[in-house]
Amino acid sequence: MSGKPSSNEGTVRAIVVPLVLFALAAVLYGEPWSFVSPVPLATVVPAWAVDETPVRHPELAPEIGFAGFTHRCNDCHKLFPSNPDAGASALRHTDIVLEHGINTRCFNCHNLLNRDTFTDDSGGEIPYDQPELLCARCHGPVYRDWQHGVHGRSNGYWDAQSGLMTRQKCTACHDPHVPPFPSMAPAPPPNTLRMGPHAPVEHLPGGNPLRVSQSSHSKRSTQDVAGDGPGETGLHAGEHNSEDDR
Repeated sequence: MSGKPSSNEGTVRAIVVPLVLFALAAVLYGEPWSFVSPVPLATVVPAWAVDETPVRHPELAPEIGFAGFTHRCNDCHKLFPSNPDAGASALRHTDIVLEHGINTRCFNCHNLLNRDTFTDDSGGEIPYDQPELLCARCHGPVYRDWQHGVHGRSNGYWDAQSGLMTRQKCTACHDPHVPPFPSMAPAPPPNTLRMGPHAPVEHLPGGNPLRVSQSSHSKRSTQDVAGDGPGETGLHAGEHNSEDDR
């Protein structure tokens, strides 16, 4: 017998194979097994969350605009004496609300003799464009953190070789008369592949795990004293060493 396929078999193959391939292509075109990507959608970050503009825009000069003119503080204050005890009840600058803790006296910060400057601990002058030196008088640890970039805001480059870094001054965020920072809406969190569901973390039934450890340590110490722990001497309660009775 010859091993060559007959003409009928060749004809069947020529018809069946294209039909099978066409049917398979039609099934795949319908996407019966749709692909579901495990990568979540990227978080939409609002523009305000990455805005580099400071919250406040303080004037770093002792100037005030009034009636279309710009005046320096000393332009008025050098004409009349000021009350050294002036505080929240001052007759002028009634638009200023002073809520700075127990610091309710104007001249704790402003220089009495030169109103274009701030005052230091000895009554000397602090330049008006360096308010951080004034804040450092009472907020030393915060000022130290600000110097090292831990507190406050930095714009620019962390790598000094790539460019300059600008440290925003205290008044770019805090109102010096009402320093508490106002509430702000938090930016949305990242939505990464490995974050999983945002569910609260369950702790041990006893509460703080450190307290549980401390409690266990206290129990072991009590057992050691009673002779039931690793430090037991082999004597039970009520027994005495004969040498101690001598």
